[in-house]
Amino acid sequence: TQPMFTFEPFHRLWPVLLCGLIGMSINGCAFEPLLRYQPDAPVTVNLPIANAGVRDERDRFAALFARELGARDRAELKAWLHGVPANANSRDGFVDSVERRFAERRAGTSVLIVPGLFGDCLGDQSVPFGDGVQRTVEAEAVKAYDQYRELGLKSIRMIRLPGRASSARNGRLVAEAVRTESARPGVERIVLLAYSKGVADSLQALDELATDGSLPTQLVALVSVAGVVMGTPIADSLESLYALLSPMVSPLNCTESQGDELASVTRRERSAWLLKHAPPARLSYYSVVAHADIEQIAPPLRGVSRMLAASDPLNDGQVIVSDAILPGSELLATARSDHWDVALPRDRHPNILMRSFGSGRAYPREALFRALITWAVAQSP
Repeated sequence: TQPMFTFEPFHRLWPVLLCGLIGMSINGCAFEPLLRYQPDAPVTVNLPIANAGVRDERDRFAALFARELGARDRAELKAWLHGVPANANSRDGFVDSVERRFAERRAGTSVLIVPGLFGDCLGDQSVPFGDGVQRTVEAEAVKAYDQYRELGLKSIRMIRLPGRASSARNGRLVAEAVRTESARPGVERIVLLAYSKGVADSLQALDELATDGSLPTQLVALVSVAGVVMGTPIADSLESLYALLSPMVSPLNCTESQGDELASVTRRERSAWLLKHAPPARLSYYSVVAHADIEQIAPPLRGVSRMLAASDPLNDGQVIVSDAILPGSELLATARSDHWDVALPRDRHPNILMRSFGSGRAYPREALFRALITWAVAQSP
């Protein structure tokens, strides 16, 4: 999600928004439970990843990330990743082989990036893994990725989506973008990299493509970064309030609400949807999750993080870690980051006030992006 819950002083509505959307105890605000009792809700389990059909590749990925980062020692790597192994810098042979396979495949590979909720609200600072430079709306979806030109890929671009639309609506747009990309001459492989709600939108797209028989053979992987896979209990808690207020306000540069955008990332909707729609088996799936100490989380997300901590302290201020892992995926990294910093260049916002809403840490997201794309291109069948 971009800021899942942005805020402005909307006259008499602002106390309600602050109490309901930021999750802070202001003047005795009373919060309802994050999740309500639903007798017919799907039964879910919470297991160690080794028992849940998820492959733990964090040790080997850490070595690739360390090379992209130029990390000189384990301590430097630990600033950005949890669970860094003692031998993270000693897998040169493996990293060399991954980079060779990537070099063989990169020229025919297109990368499509899927943004999150409210993805059009903050312009260049809402472009996942972009450079944060201010441009026209038309240019930012492509030019923000010029910094990765040395990767030698056929193309990298963000799929432009309305930031306040349901996953069903946006999923159709993502599916169409994949079909269009697969028809371009010379495109041999397509990697989808999705951020936050963009993961839910992408799963909808994959289901549509598989259902109508148009899943391109070139589409090889979905990479999830801080993905809303199983939803977030914050959305369940605030869905009614958001539905009441969203038609009245269009904060920042957000497009008008098309309805059900927050419902799309509730635990209720995501768990029920996944029960009926297994991701297509032919693709490779990769997950990156995030959590951080409260001092390393952006101030606007700290109240939400504390609310989520009542269910699970391992959260990024928007999503619980165990809810952000794709089924049947490889877990590549547990980032030491909040939900925004891992993917969004908020630290480069030209407005000092907006920068102050960030964590104060400049996560090396460009190195993370390069490592993720290298891995996905090289390791996918």
